[in-house]
Amino acid sequence: MGALEVANAKSAAAYNAAADYFDHPVSSFWHRFGRQTVERLGLSEGERILDVCCGSGGSALPAAEAVGRKGNVVAVDLAERLVSLGEAQAREKGLGNLEFRIGDMLALDYPDASFDVVACIFGIFFVPDMVAFTKELWRMVRPNGRLAITTWERQ
Repeated sequence: MGALEVANAKSAAAYNAAADYFDHPVSSFWHRFGRQTVERLGLSEGERILDVCCGSGGSALPAAEAVGRKGNVVAVDLAERLVSLGEAQAREKGLGNLEFRIGDMLALDYPDASFDVVACIFGIFFVPDMVAFTKELWRMVRPNGRLAITTWERQ
């Protein structure tokens, strides 16, 4: 197993272990910042969204609500337990336009210009080459589309 696979396995294991507490009010910043990012994007009904490092749906759930039934959100994360939590929340909210997938953000095989919006909320710091990864995310954004990346600020 290569270094990248080992790092992915460690990340998935850590987030899977924390899954039971991921949506606890103490950890609500995931959903707070996800929702704020979606609000800033000004999503329109019918748009197609990719949410990379989606966790339990902190940004994917409000994005699916914003784009409506004519829109579509694909939410990807390595941690299967978080994906399961997100799927359960989507079912509970009746969001049939939201598809959660277990996957590696460095191995997304979507064609060029596949999405109106690509978002990566608190996930870019996991990649070894953030510039290359940002270019890869931009590759999947349609012309005149939007890319949103959030990360921590050093104080």
